[in-house]
Amino acid sequence: WYQRRVRARAAVAVTEAEEAAFAKEKTVAINAKSILSHKVSAYVMIIHTGTNNPALDKIEKWEDGRMSFILNPETPRASPLFHVKELFAANRESNVRVSKFLPEYCGEPEQLKISVESNKLEIIKEALFIREITILYKHKFYRFPVSDYLYPHNPLLMDPQDVYDGCPPYVISKCGKSTFLANEKDPAVLAARLKELELRRKHLDWAPNTGPHVIPGFTKEIVYDKLPRFLKFKNARQKAFQLNLKRGHNMMKRTVIENKISVIFGKDTPEHFKSFKEFETLFVELAEEHQYDLAMVDDVLSVMKYWKTDDEFVRQELAGINPARIYKITSLPESWTAMPEMPSHVMGEGVNFKEELAAGRMFMIDTNLLEVVGDGGVLMPILTGFSLPMVVSLGDCIYYNDPIQGKLRPVAIRLEYKNGEQAPTFWYPPKPSDSETSHEYLSWLLAKLYFRSSNMQIHAILTHFVRAHAVVEVFAIAMYRCLPKQHPLHKLLQPH
Repeated sequence: WYQRRVRARAAVAVTEAEEAAFAKEKTVAINAKSILSHKVSAYVMIIHTGTNNPALDKIEKWEDGRMSFILNPETPRASPLFHVKELFAANRESNVRVSKFLPEYCGEPEQLKISVESNKLEIIKEALFIREITILYKHKFYRFPVSDYLYPHNPLLMDPQDVYDGCPPYVISKCGKSTFLANEKDPAVLAARLKELELRRKHLDWAPNTGPHVIPGFTKEIVYDKLPRFLKFKNARQKAFQLNLKRGHNMMKRTVIENKISVIFGKDTPEHFKSFKEFETLFVELAEEHQYDLAMVDDVLSVMKYWKTDDEFVRQELAGINPARIYKITSLPESWTAMPEMPSHVMGEGVNFKEELAAGRMFMIDTNLLEVVGDGGVLMPILTGFSLPMVVSLGDCIYYNDPIQGKLRPVAIRLEYKNGEQAPTFWYPPKPSDSETSHEYLSWLLAKLYFRSSNMQIHAILTHFVRAHAVVEVFAIAMYRCLPKQHPLHKLLQPH
């Protein structure tokens, strides 16, 4: 009885397996019949993957799954789901060429839905960067830009919808010219564009500013690893960044340790240059040690010969890194009211400073924006190893457009120690008869150095970081969140 029951159960199991296999074969046959009942057309696909950073001699292959496609999705001409299993290039640009036969009713390629499936037993998977897919159909090329990473999803999920590892679950790319949303007439294309924006906003969330200051918002994710994949550096660039960051930290730690040791032994004073010639010698030694470009070293050495002159000082302000901050003045700002009477030799024989000021021949560069910058406070001893205070100096410079000499020249500098309570100081050019070792000449030179240092901080914080990085970041994120790939402005801005 027991043996008969075991045999009966085995027979039932076999019957169920045969029925499941028959149902599967029947489904495949029906799908094949639906395709074969129509004429087919050849579609040649050129799949561009990988990245040109870095350009390694050996091309690494991506083997974590296969690509899945639907031609003209969400339309009556949608093709059946089809797959491409190839060894795609992962670390440098390359392409794979494959041919597919699809029902003729699919017709001209207009949209392409792209996703990536993982191998069934794959646990650790890598996202694949797809640059573009080109389809050759009836002797005509159709380009589908992608420029995004796709993460291989579980093949049991037939239509993935979740964002994973900063990658969208799929991409729908449109062929042809870019169009504005208002001009899009095809309902399927319009729906695909809106779906793309929905996915973008889902994994690129925005945190509007709620503070008292009128400043832009920012992305909610502040941890680099959680950013969308397309916003991250290429792997090689990220590795290089981390390596340089580690080297920088090691150099800082070594310097701080050396400074702390000097403090322990009572040498809490940094070394000073005894002459500009000593600084020039040290610069050449550092250039050789770090293997600087020789042409750059020669340029610096040539500038060192005349950098102390007022003409070179003006040239660097007007043609240097921060040239757009000079403005005309016809009266002195309130911060200059304590300025003592200007020495007569500064303006020249018979020239009155106030008259030239009212005539509009005076110009100024100020660094008042540094008012909001702190001096580092208790952090400075930790960062440097020294207990010396850090100085934030404010510097303003007045320039005179001299009609007699036919040039712009500095006539006064105001310096203020922001972190102290001392009164501001005012400095003027020396007399032509003063030597380069005189107190007047060196004081004016030092005032110019302090002013240039202050103006450099304005350039680094405001001109460069805020106006070239922080502001542009807002537009970059807004582009990804608000403009689909088919939008003309997206195609214009994305490469930048």
